[in-house]
Amino acid sequence: MLREDAYARLKQSLFTSALKPGQLVSQKELAELIDCPLGPTREAIQRLAAESLLRVVPQRGIVINDITLEFIREVFQLRSIIEREAARAFFEKAPRSEIAGLKAEHQTILGQAQKGISKPLLTDALHLDWRFHDTIVAALHNALVAEIYRVNSDRLRLIQSKRGYVADRLLSAMHEHIAILDAGVAKGPEGATAAMDRHLAESRRWALHV
Repeated sequence: MLREDAYARLKQSLFTSALKPGQLVSQKELAELIDCPLGPTREAIQRLAAESLLRVVPQRGIVINDITLEFIREVFQLRSIIEREAARAFFEKAPRSEIAGLKAEHQTILGQAQKGISKPLLTDALHLDWRFHDTIVAALHNALVAEIYRVNSDRLRLIQSKRGYVADRLLSAMHEHIAILDAGVAKGPEGATAAMDRHLAESRRWALHV
């Protein structure tokens, strides 16, 4: 559908250098940027405004939201509320084979990093990072939470796209994920929740200070 296509294209523009925080643009300019008709573009703008990724300013246009410290704190607070409970649910249900498979993928990334961290490896690590958290949250089997998490994940990815996913964070994030997996196996849901708390606190620190 055109409206979904416009939404996906406009959101992707936010995650790249095509649109910058604080930038003021018109509906027409956005429609031209994403090569979509004005009607679906207008709907996408309203949807992304509801998700706090941009603002519609009457008589002026559309402002791309800045990545403020308050925005980062709020995104990570919501993330923690969801993912602490998700970690508990995941390690109550996940088979050992799935946990072992996730750990092996992280070890593969770390092994490749020992030979040098390239841009493609950073991209692969970032995608594994997202999938790791998506997999854990999926264990809640809650459609309402899944939608809230999806929207907040887009906010998080906007933060990551503007702040960058640097080489040092690749290494530490992979180790922190493995620590969550190991804690879940050794200590059960409580251990996994504590390890998730440490990981999210460190991720928040990086987002605030990078």
